[in-house]
Amino acid sequence: MSKRNFLKTIKSILILMLIILTHNLKAQNTPELPETGVKVAYLSSIVYPGFKIGIERPSSVIQLEKTRGQGTKTIFKEGYWTYNFGFYKHKTFHSNLHILVERQKRRQYSGGFFAEFAPGVGFSRTFLDGVTYQVADNGTVNKKSAAGYNYAMLSIAGGIGYDFSRKTEKPVKLYFKTSALFMAPYNSFLYVRPTLELGAVYKLKSFWKATPTTKTIKK
Repeated sequence: MSKRNFLKTIKSILILMLIILTHNLKAQNTPELPETGVKVAYLSSIVYPGFKIGIERPSSVIQLEKTRGQGTKTIFKEGYWTYNFGFYKHKTFHSNLHILVERQKRRQYSGGFFAEFAPGVGFSRTFLDGVTYQVADNGTVNKKSAAGYNYAMLSIAGGIGYDFSRKTEKPVKLYFKTSALFMAPYNSFLYVRPTLELGAVYKLKSFWKATPTTKTIKK
């Protein structure tokens, strides 16, 4: 091989290595994008059973890289909008249907575990359990169907979970969280209802595709 051809070969190898290195650096500096998911959960209000279904749609992701000693720890701060429909039945009291929109903040670790916090706002409709009667202006008593109340609702929730897609190809998350539902007006005041939630999120690539904002921070 002539000296000129040798130099051309070295140059080509260096260019190829530079392209590979640039690609790897770009991949490392681009946060992993979360995807829209469908939520299904068992919802319990104190000891009274119910369910919750919804959609979580990512809006932002910050990839936080912390260098400690010889290694780098990566944490993802993910933001979601979640849209939920919930129901529980408190026997002898009421059944509660509610619609809830949450601003969910999730701290996702590269190993799969995550913790989250979610304030929310929504609307609640209750239906009294049992037969309800109403007295008319003329004094007659009539049975009232679908008796209940409408409430404005605020919520605050926190929980933990595990994202299987971080270590496997399974697009599933499992989570557990607790929350408090604040409903008003209730006897001219505020009604607080604690709940527990155990559920799963299935991520769908082709459904309501999201384009969250991204950012990488190195410390």
